[in-house]
Amino acid sequence: MSDAQLAPLREEAPKTARFLFALSVFLLFYVSTMALSFVGFTYDLPDGPAWQKLHPATLVAVTAFVAALALRPRPLHRLRMLVFAFPGACYFILMWFFLMAHGVIDQNGHFTEMLEPYPFSLAALFLHDDFPQYYRRKIRLLLHVLICVNALVGIAEYLTGWRVFPYVISGLEIDGDYRSTALIGHPLLNACTTGTYMLCLFLGGDRDLRPLWRVAALLTTTLAMIAFGGRTAIVSSSLVIALVTLRKIAGLLLGARIDVRHFLAGALVAPAVIGAVAAAAFSGVLDAFIARFLDDNGSGEARVIVWQLFDKFDWADLALGPRSDLVRSLLNSFGIEIGIENNWLALLFQYGAWMTFFFSCGLFALFWEFWRRGHKGITLLFVYFLIVISSAIGLATKTMIFAQFSLLLLFLFERRDITAEEASSAPVGAGFAARRASTGYPQIRPAPRAGSRAEAPAHTFD
Repeated sequence: MSDAQLAPLREEAPKTARFLFALSVFLLFYVSTMALSFVGFTYDLPDGPAWQKLHPATLVAVTAFVAALALRPRPLHRLRMLVFAFPGACYFILMWFFLMAHGVIDQNGHFTEMLEPYPFSLAALFLHDDFPQYYRRKIRLLLHVLICVNALVGIAEYLTGWRVFPYVISGLEIDGDYRSTALIGHPLLNACTTGTYMLCLFLGGDRDLRPLWRVAALLTTTLAMIAFGGRTAIVSSSLVIALVTLRKIAGLLLGARIDVRHFLAGALVAPAVIGAVAAAAFSGVLDAFIARFLDDNGSGEARVIVWQLFDKFDWADLALGPRSDLVRSLLNSFGIEIGIENNWLALLFQYGAWMTFFFSCGLFALFWEFWRRGHKGITLLFVYFLIVISSAIGLATKTMIFAQFSLLLLFLFERRDITAEEASSAPVGAGFAARRASTGYPQIRPAPRAGSRAEAPAHTFD
């Protein structure tokens, strides 16, 4: 579409929508399912009123989106234009509605299980471009504060054994689990979100963040990952960091340019993290964490046993979706009480192969909407996220894991393009240089070759 047609979509969101969205961000991170259970909500229980089955953050975020439409002229026209501005998201919504209809009509399931994970992400996606830059900076600051405070609370819970809210899942209190729940809630949700935030900072997210604060945030969240104990999140994030670090070192040895501040931050963070982990290991603080790797109470075995479900159903059942009560009965006979800890298998045995295939296509179309709005390195974040949700029930049930992940991508990892004014005043071919200069980081220039016309001294700073 032309810029003139998309111009109405670029109007600044009204103050009411901005306030509601900021409130929804706070509720998303600090009102966990355990906090809801603590105050008497039946959020993750089969009974109770319908209005308690959706997270308050979801309700407020959707209200913010509705307010952004209603408080500006021609709301229906604006809604229609969203189809052209966000084709991947609209295709996902179509597949998503088909999946929910199939789950309710054919599988007798609860529609909120598949309704909950996505409205917040969609509202944030549709509203993001309407937020002015100063408001986005405020949201980024809010995200830094929320996640770092949650990390500190998680570390405190790990060291003291005290919890802010009781560790409760579906009305049952979990005993004997050392992992912190902090303010975000479930340890795996904590680990996935904290790992995403850590990778965002490591890969250059929020370029306005000062190096000292970046180092402090990375160190805090690295220690918090141990407290939350998500093994898949820890291993996969560590592999991403190791691969990127090796690539940077290889590039440096081959003469590539580097950001001086990134280099100094890495030189400070690596020894600090290694020293802190070593000190904790020698003092016995990590005994529970290490024991979790050695004995996971059957969690790893359950991920293997669940593959035996394929032997219990014929192809017709797998194509359209087996009966949910029969699946639950078989899981209980296998000794699996929590559920299928694999996002894709859980979707398959809930909705069948056909609906899982079409829904997955829609889901990757939605991923594409977030991917194309991020800067270099966002593919690694999606690889990390897919690995984590593939080792847990992930997006196959009522969870806010994708809402938190997508919010971090939109605000901490957004692409920074040069403005139209900068592009019009810059000479032809200067766009790349302008984008590099807009980051605010000093760059090291290599020494000019002998005999060249360059007169600047070697290794000067921009």
